[in-house]
Amino acid sequence: MEARLHCGAVVLLLLMGSSRFGEGASNPGIVVQITRKGLEYAHQYAMATLKKELSTITVPNLSGRSKIGWVGSISYDFHSLQIHQFVLRNSDLSLLPKQGIKASLSNNYMSMSGNWKVKKAFITLRGGFQLSMDGISISISLNLGKDESGRPTVSVTHCSDSIGPVRVRFSGSLSWIINLFHKKIENSIKKNLERKICEMVRKSVDSKLKPYLQSLPVTMTIDQVSGIDYRLVQNPQVTPEDLIMFFKGEFFSQSQRSPVPFDAPALTLPQQYDRMVYFAISEYVFNTASRVYYQAGHMNVTITNEHLKSLMTLAAKESAKKWRKQNGKPNCESSGSTPLSTMVLCYSSNFLLPLLQGPLHLPMQLNTNTLQALVPQLSRLYRNMQVELEATPATEPLLMFSPGNVTLMPVMDIQAFALLPNSTERKPLFQLRVKTNVSISISMKSNRIVGSVTGGSKLKLELKHSNVSYINMNLMDAILNYYTFNTIYPSLNAKLEEGFPLPLPRDTFLKNMELQTYKNFLLLGADIS
Repeated sequence: MEARLHCGAVVLLLLMGSSRFGEGASNPGIVVQITRKGLEYAHQYAMATLKKELSTITVPNLSGRSKIGWVGSISYDFHSLQIHQFVLRNSDLSLLPKQGIKASLSNNYMSMSGNWKVKKAFITLRGGFQLSMDGISISISLNLGKDESGRPTVSVTHCSDSIGPVRVRFSGSLSWIINLFHKKIENSIKKNLERKICEMVRKSVDSKLKPYLQSLPVTMTIDQVSGIDYRLVQNPQVTPEDLIMFFKGEFFSQSQRSPVPFDAPALTLPQQYDRMVYFAISEYVFNTASRVYYQAGHMNVTITNEHLKSLMTLAAKESAKKWRKQNGKPNCESSGSTPLSTMVLCYSSNFLLPLLQGPLHLPMQLNTNTLQALVPQLSRLYRNMQVELEATPATEPLLMFSPGNVTLMPVMDIQAFALLPNSTERKPLFQLRVKTNVSISISMKSNRIVGSVTGGSKLKLELKHSNVSYINMNLMDAILNYYTFNTIYPSLNAKLEEGFPLPLPRDTFLKNMELQTYKNFLLLGADIS
């Protein structure tokens, strides 16, 4: 239950804001929209929190002297004042564009009790009292901005309160004496409470709202290679229907940060208000991640015999078998314009692939002798030498978002080398350029955005350069497609499944999540739990 209350508080903190339009900043990578539904959820929690805080107000003791008709001058002392009940009857939250958020509470009620003591000469009288206040009104205006580090800031720009009728009932010996000057007592207690209410509001903002807002991450470590920048790039924006926050959403290198050579696209959010909060995550976020891992060399793959052993193990798994069954065969559908030679190559690849997926215990070595079917001259030029394949992206692969679809079109260069015996020297054999089209699904896992490769087109091979003669590109096509579907895609899946976290304050969790893709961005709608 306590965690749920914390979540509400966190959302409230996101909501309490003002709008100062534009600062000439670049487009954000992540836009967070808190809807009226989310505001109302936070508002209800805020009222519960305020009620609890107001009930803890310490009312100072009241003492002094008063002259009462024929009784003369007496001294009095009202002490042990304690609030028992604070009832919030009416509350309203107003969004004021370019100004902030205003919370108004009206017609509220409070009751308290305490003890009294009256002294006249050597006579001391004691008793208790019950006090009630009606028509309590409170008005609070809050402003949200950002500091130099990109963290959100909050401040109370206005607070006022008023208290309506006050009624006191005294008890104890000769309590009628107190009734002779009860108006003075009521007014004194009323003034003290009116001063204390706004003091408590400001204290609550400083001790609760500000720390929660400061818990929003500015940067977060993803792994040893990368981190992500979650700074606010401009002040939050208030509209009549929602509050919008703008985050940089940029991956950066842990070793050396450098400017990103492309800009985040402008995002136009659809008019949706069914969920409490919406996260618009630009393709810019994913593509800066791709850039960091590309520059760090983590997209480069060296294929050796050790990789082939791992491939055999991987190919034995049920998930790999399922993948091959769904995606492993090329589409050989023909049309009237399809050349006969192309159809023969396609069907021969379709035939060769199952052969490569034969009994997994059979030895399979990447050397010049076993590759002579691919390059007949190879075993004569470099007899019985190991071969390495280096796969490197031509550029960082970029994700493209379109309505209902996420695609990736990587271009890879594959260089083959013969490893000379008793030497570190490698002889370049040939170089291929490989192109494909990959479809990716995006989903949520806890508070992280994760992905997986759902399918891809058949690899398209181009021979860029060769230091040997004839190469059987048909067989090469089958081998590389097999390796891609059984090793590259599963490895990519493993990385995508790690995902990256959303910029949420502590103790915040999402439910009822829905994902949609639009031009240039992914939209996640969710409620807070």
